[in-house]
Amino acid sequence: MNETTKIEAAALRDWLVSYVGAVLDLDVETISTAAPFDSYGFDSVEAVIMAGVLEEEFSIRIDPTMVFDDPSIDGVVAALRSAGLVR
Repeated sequence: MNETTKIEAAALRDWLVSYVGAVLDLDVETISTAAPFDSYGFDSVEAVIMAGVLEEEFSIRIDPTMVFDDPSIDGVVAALRSAGLVR
C-alpha cells in the first residue's frame, strides 16, 4: 500500500473484529466495536502484537501506543482516520 492509498474504515473494522475474535476465541457476533479491548481480556501484550500484525496486513506504520490511547476497535479506526490512513 503506498502513501496515497487509504484503508476503507469498514474493512479495517471487520479485520479488527476478526482478529480479536480469533486471538481470544470469541464469536465475532459477540464483539462490540465500541467496547474496550480489556473488557474481552485483551491485554497490553496482545495489543502490541495486534499493532504489528495490523502494520503487516495493511502495509502501514503505526505507533503501538495508539492502541492504548484509543482502546477499542472504533478508537483504533478513528485514530488511524485522524492519521490520514483510513477513509
